[in-house]
Amino acid sequence: MKRYVLPFVSSLVAITFVTGCTSAFDQLTVKDPAPPATENTAKSPVDASKGEKPADDLLQQFTVLAAQAKEANELTAFLDQHLAKTDTRTADQLFFALDQYYEKHLPTINDNFQALLSQPGNADKLYALKYPYDFNKLAGDDSFKQWLLNQTEGGLILKATNDMSFYWQVDFKALQKYAASLGEEGKDYLSIQETETGKPYLGDGGLQITRAELGPRMVEVEEYLVNYRSSPRAVKLRTLYIDYLKTYLSDYRYDAIDEATMKLFPAVKEEYQNFAKKYEATKTGRIVKDYLSELAKNNDVVFEPGKSGESIIGELKPNISQFLNRLELRIARTMNP
Repeated sequence: MKRYVLPFVSSLVAITFVTGCTSAFDQLTVKDPAPPATENTAKSPVDASKGEKPADDLLQQFTVLAAQAKEANELTAFLDQHLAKTDTRTADQLFFALDQYYEKHLPTINDNFQALLSQPGNADKLYALKYPYDFNKLAGDDSFKQWLLNQTEGGLILKATNDMSFYWQVDFKALQKYAASLGEEGKDYLSIQETETGKPYLGDGGLQITRAELGPRMVEVEEYLVNYRSSPRAVKLRTLYIDYLKTYLSDYRYDAIDEATMKLFPAVKEEYQNFAKKYEATKTGRIVKDYLSELAKNNDVVFEPGKSGESIIGELKPNISQFLNRLELRIARTMNP
């Protein structure tokens, strides 16, 4: 995800202005995107008493709209009007098409935002606000303010890192307004994305949540991959699952290893044991149980000692390294279509 840094200098915003910028609101919009692909489904007629268009007509209309829309708020306005009136399968299809639109156009939106911020006065207006940003409080009613409001109406949220790097991301919490209209897959996908974007497991160069918080996330994503293994979204979530699992087992090493012995701390081992027991019926629970078996072969030693004068912690023990390196293959065998 591309982020844009606007550093402070003596409490003033130091920013380079782009010359020759005109009519930002007219120029900086998403233009002529290719229509998002919709999945082939059998026709799902809607209850005539609801007075809604047939499912195929809705999907076709949304595809055309997505190809022409200059802002995502045009698409969310369509869903606001139609989603609650259609069947759950069609609702899922429409929601996933919106998700595809975000995935395709979010980089452009962030590029547009960078260009807007480079114009005189815009950055000062933004820095005058406090998080969470309420753009209605911006002075005046210019194109910059309207552009910002359009993004939030379109299901996006402005975020900032500790060093004030600004970036837009999908506001899955706001999109929960659609959950009641979605089918099971749509609800499950939305829940996973809301959890991760609401509190990312990684950020600002390091881990942001504890191992105990990460555990249930792994199981939630596993359930999705098992239940919808042929879904187009499974590829993206499988990558997230692998990242979660590797992080859970190995990325907390400085909080997990007794550097005097290179052994796993007893409290961390107990956490693994509790997880494996609680989720013994899941694939993730069995993976953690097998990891504990590998640790037992080494009397819980995880790393070789480091080289004197170079590092305290050395390489992973050979069997642990082999186990972690084979995780992706194991997941591919058990969770891929």
